[in-house]
Amino acid sequence: MSPSPHPPADPAREYLAHASDLLTQTVFASLIGGSAFVAFCLLRFRWPDVYAPRTRLLFAAPTRLGKTLLGWISMTLNTRDYDILYSSGLDSLLVLRLFKMLAALCTTAAVVGLLVVVPLKAVLDDSLPPQTSLYQRLSTAALGSEHPLVVHFACAYVFTALVYFYFARFAYQALALRWHYLTRLRHTRPARSIMVTGIPAELATEAALKRHFELHTESCRLGAVEAVEIVPRIAKLGAVVRRREHFLRAIEETTSLVLGNPCTAVGYDREHLVSLLTTHHSPGPATGISDAHAEALQLLRLWSLPKFKSARGERRLAYVLDSLLPTLRNFHHADGVVREARRHWFSSYDGRAERSSSVGFVTFADAASAHLAAQSFTFAQPFQLRTELAPEPRDVYWDNAALPLSNRMMRGTVALATYALMLVYWLTMAFLLSTLVSIESLKGYFPHLPELAERNKWLRGLFQYTTPTFVLSLMNAAVPYILTWIAQASGIQSRSLIQKSVMQRYFGFLIANVLLIFTVSRTMLTDYEKWIENPALIPKLFATNLPKAAPFFMDYIILYGLGYYPLQLLQIGSIVPAMFRRMVCHTPRQFADALRPNSIDWAYILPQPMLVFVIAATYSSLAPLIFVLAAIYYVIAYLVTKYLVYYVYARQFETAGEFIIPVLKLLTGSMWHYYCLIIGLCALNGAISYVILLFPLLWVNWYLLSTVSSQFYEDARYLPLDLLSTPPSGNSSIRPIWQQQSQATIATDSGAATRPSHATSTDYLLPIRLSNFLPSDQSLSSSYMGRLWSSVKTRLFFVWTLVFSMIYIDPQTMPTIFQALDLFNDDPEQDTRAELTLGQDQRQAKSEPDEFTDFSQSPTSLLDGVLDEGLALYEHPYLVSSLPQLWLPMPKQTLLHTD
Repeated sequence: MSPSPHPPADPAREYLAHASDLLTQTVFASLIGGSAFVAFCLLRFRWPDVYAPRTRLLFAAPTRLGKTLLGWISMTLNTRDYDILYSSGLDSLLVLRLFKMLAALCTTAAVVGLLVVVPLKAVLDDSLPPQTSLYQRLSTAALGSEHPLVVHFACAYVFTALVYFYFARFAYQALALRWHYLTRLRHTRPARSIMVTGIPAELATEAALKRHFELHTESCRLGAVEAVEIVPRIAKLGAVVRRREHFLRAIEETTSLVLGNPCTAVGYDREHLVSLLTTHHSPGPATGISDAHAEALQLLRLWSLPKFKSARGERRLAYVLDSLLPTLRNFHHADGVVREARRHWFSSYDGRAERSSSVGFVTFADAASAHLAAQSFTFAQPFQLRTELAPEPRDVYWDNAALPLSNRMMRGTVALATYALMLVYWLTMAFLLSTLVSIESLKGYFPHLPELAERNKWLRGLFQYTTPTFVLSLMNAAVPYILTWIAQASGIQSRSLIQKSVMQRYFGFLIANVLLIFTVSRTMLTDYEKWIENPALIPKLFATNLPKAAPFFMDYIILYGLGYYPLQLLQIGSIVPAMFRRMVCHTPRQFADALRPNSIDWAYILPQPMLVFVIAATYSSLAPLIFVLAAIYYVIAYLVTKYLVYYVYARQFETAGEFIIPVLKLLTGSMWHYYCLIIGLCALNGAISYVILLFPLLWVNWYLLSTVSSQFYEDARYLPLDLLSTPPSGNSSIRPIWQQQSQATIATDSGAATRPSHATSTDYLLPIRLSNFLPSDQSLSSSYMGRLWSSVKTRLFFVWTLVFSMIYIDPQTMPTIFQALDLFNDDPEQDTRAELTLGQDQRQAKSEPDEFTDFSQSPTSLLDGVLDEGLALYEHPYLVSSLPQLWLPMPKQTLLHTD
């Protein structure tokens, strides 16, 4: 909760009270997190399949955890990056490296803040009374002092340099890892495919679309086209496929109810019963059912549970079996319709508009052709035949794949309006709730509460900081689910873009809801008449109250770091429903769905850590202690997230780290909050010279957002052709820029034509070359000042090249993690097998069978009605993917182990 807008007479006493409140929040968060941590350490022995489900995988499974209470911590921290890449994918590895980078950044900033900024603020702060002790001065400087302004001004440049240094180096690392990852996958079908939208009517057949791209083979140097698939309009067939799955699950439920799972009957033959129930026969003239189904019903009676052997049980069994017959007929009818439609579809396909959509996939013979085609305009009509790199088949959101551009634009507009209405509603609720949970508001219901809070510091901290933070966290927990539904309804055609949209909107929502509205709500309600009459006071209101909210945000970071992440280990949100589902499970399919690992959703994982960085950056100079809390937060986040992605979560798809550069762009843009706060603080105190001198930071940030980030994003989307044509070297090293400069000068002097080195492609890191800021040597005389300036210029260039060499990582050099992949095994077949696992969907990998299920079929989580293992082609899954088959109860004490 934001403090009162009228500060007390003694600021030091106020900040000492904040220190006590921080202790209260730490104790409260430690109780929550410590209890969750101890419970997890104990429960993981009781339910290893629940808290480490990926260890059951038969392929690319992580190392099984030890039996000691805290042994999982060392095993998780000692897990190599290669193992994360091999088992969980590049997306997971880059997120973990992002957390490590943010932890290192916050640690560096904390050292600078505590050893330099805090002492300077304590010594130079003249706003405190002369009798203030050194401890009080240091506490005030560390917890949110607004004075002196010169320290905030200097800290803005120092912290900006640290942030951009770490961000630039991480961006180069992510770029190199993504490029080399894609290089290893260049022979896979997704790497050689593009997605085409807005297909015109004259190209709406696969043959015509293939001819169109083959015409550019010579002129645009595109390779041969291997396959073309146009997404068909088969909504009616999809409804039948889903109806078939519904009847299939009903049959499985009924047979499990009759036989039990596992079935304990002597002589139970599951394969024979499956063949009888799935046989298509015309009904007999006497009984109205086929002979196979009659035999199946007889076997069900024979192998039924003992509870059906009594007279009452027989009547109930007869009722159950009678209800099974219509379900069997409906299933066979739906199954026959689907099979017949699949058989006749391709033979009768003629590309008519009513059968084909305006979206398709084109697969080339090599990845270079796909990357060239994705960056080319091949049709001279706006909004038609637009090309982009295709997501992998499991990434395609097939429910929206066939939507035309006009429909997606209309859906996007409605979704944006819905998001705006939800944002206004949620912010209004947070605005009102932040006032209701304050001590002043509760005074009407509990008259003695303020007096008790004044006498008890623990009670005051609980109501002033802990309760608002906890209530705000509960409010925000439901937002990602709503945003996911909005994104799915907006017409987005891939799951990765849905996650990216949810992540961006949820991050913006958290900034608006937590960083802005919740901190100034009390003041706005108190002085609402003033800012309604004069809206120009609103910026001053934010600039006045945001600095005073530093203790609240420290409590926020403590709660999420010490309390929220240990709770994530327990996975209450997913484990409780899964345990409930397991209690009511009957069929092997239900048990398999309950035991399979949950999929990773970065839209739920990343926004909160991103918000913590924004909070720490905003209060970097006001409250340097916040960096200590942020560093602890990221260390805990790294440990917990690494355990979850390696032992718990499975990936549905792989984007090869495509979303990590947009995350850096969002974090870079969030620096505007810090700059605006410092500029507003200087302006309120009349330091106009500081305001003018801080404006270059805004310009640099704008340049990084508009040019550098966009360039990194474009570079990350596509694979350089030289990496596709030339094998990456593992022992090349970058030459210092000053050596490259000297070699280029020598070559120029000798008259030889020189080719710019690869490092010159990074010149966009500087808005203007460094030499353009410095006067030319010819403009200076050969006097002592001229020679001095030449020496200074040389040293400045040396310092810049030294810093840049620390940032720059040569993307052409093979990262060490891929060198470790090459040394995975001396057997070439094993090496190939290891490379092919990159990008594999681990939810499809078979797990170890148990008493209730053998995991013989993959789930239907990606598209209702078809198995996930069939989503490996760009043909519509309703036409070509594997359909779920009858999955009857397991035989007692029979485990089917798979090699």
